[in-house]
Amino acid sequence: MRKIFVALVALAGAVVPAARAQCRPGPNSNEAKLLAFYSVPITFSALDAPNHESAWHIEIQAEVSPVPTPDPSIEHASECFVASAKQHSRLTSVFARPRVLVTLPLGLAIEASYIPPVRVGDALPNLGSAALSETVPLAGFGPFGSSAVMVRADGTIGHVRGPITCAQSSLQQSEPDSACYGDRPSNDTFSPTMFGIEGVYGVKSRGGRFEFFAGTGMTWLRPRFEVGFTNLDGVLDNTRVEVNLERWSVLGGATLNLPARFALTTEVYSVPKDVTTWRLAASYRLH
Repeated sequence: MRKIFVALVALAGAVVPAARAQCRPGPNSNEAKLLAFYSVPITFSALDAPNHESAWHIEIQAEVSPVPTPDPSIEHASECFVASAKQHSRLTSVFARPRVLVTLPLGLAIEASYIPPVRVGDALPNLGSAALSETVPLAGFGPFGSSAVMVRADGTIGHVRGPITCAQSSLQQSEPDSACYGDRPSNDTFSPTMFGIEGVYGVKSRGGRFEFFAGTGMTWLRPRFEVGFTNLDGVLDNTRVEVNLERWSVLGGATLNLPARFALTTEVYSVPKDVTTWRLAASYRLH
């Protein structure tokens, strides 16, 4: 997680005592593009083929997704700050979270995920996601024994805190008018709030060993970023960046059902305007 936050340094550019308290950059600004970019791995999208299971079916999943590297052209702040020096990103980490799915009567299902506030390096995440879906079974055809279509609504709230703009290694005490003039790292907050809807179609092979699915959706992004840095002169920079965006997405994947109620799923998830990534999940069906 910490490497994600290092990359988000670009959102604040260079921290200066005279920074504005609030900034609402345009949808085509680098700030907006970078916030949208890092929202993609966090999006709580569908991660399985739709199945019309009996009520009270419970499934536990562990999801892992690599965090891609942004285009260097968007790593310069363009509207919110006086300076916009290029920052160095180290995007080799992965994003991981648990998931729980419980089916309800009438083809409904709920999903939930929570990443607790356990410090990982210099980062303190606290993120929760939930989804509600309805699946309608359809007839099979050819090599596929059954098929189904699912409509799903999801949401993610929470925040991640840590030294995003001024890490320990960036602090300096020699130039008062330059970035990170202080002796304590910043305590910044990134809030990747988002809500979305999806439609997913899936098929299952005869015998049920393989499942394939594809879908599309729309996500309403409301990310917020707030600087929390006090320099050696006691001046607090609490600049807040706010953007409202909409993003169209597509996804597709396959599931291999293993013995003993285990399964492996791989998925390609793409927001054409921002980035394409992939996800891997392992699941266990309790009932």
